[in-house]
Amino acid sequence: MIIDFHTHTFPDELAQRALSTLAQRAGVPTYTDATNDGLCASMRRAGVDRAVVAPIATKPSQVRAINAWAAGVNARYPMLCCLGTLHPLQEDWQTEIARMVADGLPGIKLHPDYQDFFVDDPVMLPIYRALAAAGKLVLVHAGVDIGLPPPVHCTPDRLAHVLEAVPELTLVAAHMGGYQQWDAVERHLIGRDLYLDTSYSMADLGATYMTALIHAHGANRILFATDSPWTDQQAEIAGIRALQLDAGEQQAILGGNAERLLAGHLVRIPV
Repeated sequence: MIIDFHTHTFPDELAQRALSTLAQRAGVPTYTDATNDGLCASMRRAGVDRAVVAPIATKPSQVRAINAWAAGVNARYPMLCCLGTLHPLQEDWQTEIARMVADGLPGIKLHPDYQDFFVDDPVMLPIYRALAAAGKLVLVHAGVDIGLPPPVHCTPDRLAHVLEAVPELTLVAAHMGGYQQWDAVERHLIGRDLYLDTSYSMADLGATYMTALIHAHGANRILFATDSPWTDQQAEIAGIRALQLDAGEQQAILGGNAERLLAGHLVRIPV
């Protein structure tokens, strides 16, 4: 099974406007229309079996609607596994975590740059502890976001602070732990107890450095991810298969690790 652990979609009525705004801001091409149907079509072309959708609330008032939408995506699209979201300024985060448990959402996506908080801000620690206690994972944007100005709100050293403060948290650091901050990733995160996803990183790292980071961290803690619609899923799979990895490492990265992490959240599709 191939699982893309990091993708983005929007409700149909918002997708075109959101995609146009984000693409213009980042100055990068897109490879789907950012709808759920468009992502599923891309997955079928590429041979991807499941994809994790990672929505982001940029305001506290958006959280409830986004999480309700996420639950609906999971009910209607067997190929997709949608995360929820939280916002650091919302007051009812305990209630929202309880709703996620009831709705079966596997975890949340955070984007500290878009949500304007530092990932290791002390105000976040009770939220992380509650998510860990509820068995929910946290996928967090890490490193530079090419569509946003400094400061970088989730650097590898700040992520290390989170790991030290809440070691029980299941943490997935997107973009190989810190996009364009690779030296800091090596200093602060490689070998630590967290997952790194490969989204939007292979072109920047190159095959040799990507392989070295995977081997240093351990292939059992690497998750294949594309950041679709910002990269082409088929090309990203080919990139993983071109690395100097053995068959077991490839299988673990392309799907085995994610399947274990998402146990109980992947819908079985009848053959």
